[in-house]
Amino acid sequence: MPRSRPAALSMAIGLTAAVVVLSGCGGGGAVGDPEQPTSAAEIQTGGVVQIASLTEMQGFDPVKVTNVGSGLERAAAIMDTLLYRDELTDEVSPKLAKGISSTDGQTWVLELRDGVEFTDGTPLDAEAVVFNIQRHIAPDSTSTAKAMLSAIDTMEASGEHEVTFTLKQPSGSFPLALTGSSPASLIGSPTALADPETFNSEPVGAGPFALESWVRDDTLTLVKNEAYWDEGKPYLDGVEYHVRVDPQTRTDDLISGGTDLALVPGSAWAQVGDIPSIELKPIPTGGEAVIPNASRGPFGDQRLREALLYTFNGDTTAGVLFGGTDNWDGTTDCTPFPVGSPACLDGATYPQDLDKARELVESYTDEHGEPVVDYVHYAIPSFATEAQYVQSQLAEVGITANLRAVDTAAHTQAQANGDYELLQGSTASSGFPTVWSRYYSGGQNWGRVAIPELDAALLEARDSVDLDDRNAAWQEVAGILRDDAVLVWIAPYQMAMAHSTDLHLGVTGHPWEGSTMVYLDEAWLSQ
Repeated sequence: MPRSRPAALSMAIGLTAAVVVLSGCGGGGAVGDPEQPTSAAEIQTGGVVQIASLTEMQGFDPVKVTNVGSGLERAAAIMDTLLYRDELTDEVSPKLAKGISSTDGQTWVLELRDGVEFTDGTPLDAEAVVFNIQRHIAPDSTSTAKAMLSAIDTMEASGEHEVTFTLKQPSGSFPLALTGSSPASLIGSPTALADPETFNSEPVGAGPFALESWVRDDTLTLVKNEAYWDEGKPYLDGVEYHVRVDPQTRTDDLISGGTDLALVPGSAWAQVGDIPSIELKPIPTGGEAVIPNASRGPFGDQRLREALLYTFNGDTTAGVLFGGTDNWDGTTDCTPFPVGSPACLDGATYPQDLDKARELVESYTDEHGEPVVDYVHYAIPSFATEAQYVQSQLAEVGITANLRAVDTAAHTQAQANGDYELLQGSTASSGFPTVWSRYYSGGQNWGRVAIPELDAALLEARDSVDLDDRNAAWQEVAGILRDDAVLVWIAPYQMAMAHSTDLHLGVTGHPWEGSTMVYLDEAWLSQ
């Protein structure tokens, strides 16, 4: 299987030399030309960047933060993240923490920076990290990070600025749970978190920015943290996040110059990509999934789930969601991994075969009558277009899908409770911990299935220290998802990040590749 770039996961920069050097499961090439390193002389300071948010967030309490796009990226602007993840290579680098190391993959030592304080003066030390992580893994916790941290056996502040995690078994992917892919990477002031309800709307962190004001469903205004641990940063004076649910409004604001950064739907890629003052970066990871609930309703029958595997055609989907195959070639074997990743499985998806799909549906109908299902999807115009497309394709094979549009919070709740017969799944990530949790029976469990072989493969994909073993396990996962008809990926993630050419993004040593996890401590605006 081709590899377009190396997939090394570097641990513990500046820590013990006897570390296990692990490798990530990603490996796809960068989308677009990487930005060249910027010299300090070129960087301009000041200015307030305007960002369009896809949806409002539930709040800033880390145990209530869910995913990137629905708030994690905004919380990180205030709290930073312990570690940084390159989503193409899965390389882990220092961020708020100095690094993480292990000699055996089972005992991990997280080293913190000395002298870092939260904006309320509370020290960001080992006890603060333990306090925050403990909230995620508490017995009554409903945090989305709980499953990601389930490998932890013991955790202790082994020094003033050192936290030692001992896992139940070796896990090569554990450091990823402390990156921006997980709310466990967000560390709030224990003093402020003594009142979680207040913290949820008035967060206190040690990140590059601090909260100035928040008008829900409108504007979140952040100002520069003058005492940020990384001296000289942030370069910006502030950030304003504006809730722009409608994709056309986001696109129009970007084109007019009112917004510096926004998610643009696939249908507008050609329009935006032709504007010289805007840079368009398709998100290299993630995808769009159709998820049947195997635990209730008609999709409890294997035949109907199998029918979904033969219902969709990539070229048709590309035309509906992306304006044609110039933007996506219609193949989904790698989805949700980057194209070319060694975790991809050839033949992970079947070609469209409507006759086969109809045959399976007719077999079900002969016994149970015509299948009519409830299809829960996001109440966002671009996702509604996707839902209508899925509805029409299902009708082609004899399945009636009644659309139920819900907001992001209700979608998250329906997903968590299994309150759906068919679910629209969307993610801008791949691998562990986000997609892993969506597959694992003890996590979000998208398909509401309990398949021992799938869980075993997922644990191997998470825990193996060896790169080849982890990649082979992800391929096995893809095969089980197909063979047991757990879900079907119908397209890559249907949004792209687009920004004004006046906005410069990146993290030291890592040019921004279009990830929805945007760090702003090094962002700057051309004046």
